[in-house]
Amino acid sequence: VPLTLMRARVIGVMRMIDGGEGDDKIIAVCPDDMSVAHIHELSQLPPHFISEVEHFFTEYKRLENKEVRVEGIQDKATAVDIIQRSIAAYRDTFGKRAA
Repeated sequence: VPLTLMRARVIGVMRMIDGGEGDDKIIAVCPDDMSVAHIHELSQLPPHFISEVEHFFTEYKRLENKEVRVEGIQDKATAVDIIQRSIAAYRDTFGKRAA
């Protein structure tokens, strides 16, 4: 449902280049969903899942006539660093009150 907020456990990141720019996709699971609550790291995902995610983003961008390149999947520490840098960039752009 659009605009739904839920808790998320970050487990990794898919690094992407979209139209020549970085477009990282944070990989997370909902700790309140019993079907994925046991997952704490990327290695616990079903083997085919990452391939499906890569395929989804590549194909839906192709429908928009955009070229996308998946640069790889990285761990939780990398994902958390990206999130923290994004929060800092947001604050720098919009001010501390916006966060």
